[in-house]
Amino acid sequence: MFLEKNVDLVLLDMDGTLLDLHYDSHFWLEFVPSQYALLHRLSIEQATTYVFEQYKTVWGTLPWYSYDYWTETLGLDIHHLQHANKHKIQWREDTLWFLKKLKKLGKKIVILTNAHPSGIALKDQQTQLLSHVDLAISSHEIGYEKESTFFWEAVKKQLNTDFSRSIFIDDSEKILVAAQSAGVEYLVGINKPDSEKPVQAMQNFSTITEFKEFFHPHYQLLK
Repeated sequence: MFLEKNVDLVLLDMDGTLLDLHYDSHFWLEFVPSQYALLHRLSIEQATTYVFEQYKTVWGTLPWYSYDYWTETLGLDIHHLQHANKHKIQWREDTLWFLKKLKKLGKKIVILTNAHPSGIALKDQQTQLLSHVDLAISSHEIGYEKESTFFWEAVKKQLNTDFSRSIFIDDSEKILVAAQSAGVEYLVGINKPDSEKPVQAMQNFSTITEFKEFFHPHYQLLK
């Protein structure tokens, strides 16, 4: 199996890959607009339209992932509000099994996430996620989002690797493309990051629904 024989370093996205994206989808698409509506005495429709317009202006850049940016832009304490729905923070179905399996195989496990450190801390508090990995690197520490080549150059230097014996798993095709450009050898997409939404398709990468698929005797990674 390629994961056992050809990979030493396992690079993993957090939200939508290790953890169910439903928490984040609900928080940003429903809860934040509802709180903005309450603050400004707007209808949900008016608030949602305005908030989504603000999202679009920075989508895919570092400010989009910054709790500080949204606290200032929307006048909402995002650091505080994130706790209101923390019960929705959940593992994806077989994540814990996968992380334990990787440990037994002696792989180095590193989380690469665009999540704000405040969000990482809350999610770790709810799941003890960080105790199951060797390292977590946030784009906010690097100063560039995962979509940027500068992020990958910094990670390559920090981990002292050329990525030739690495796999990266993420639910964003755009980010997988960035990792591919950086020379990551194996790239896999998550096709059901949010348990409450349908399966998503990716055009240029192999995808999985569950991590167990890697260990199926007939699993083949398309390259």
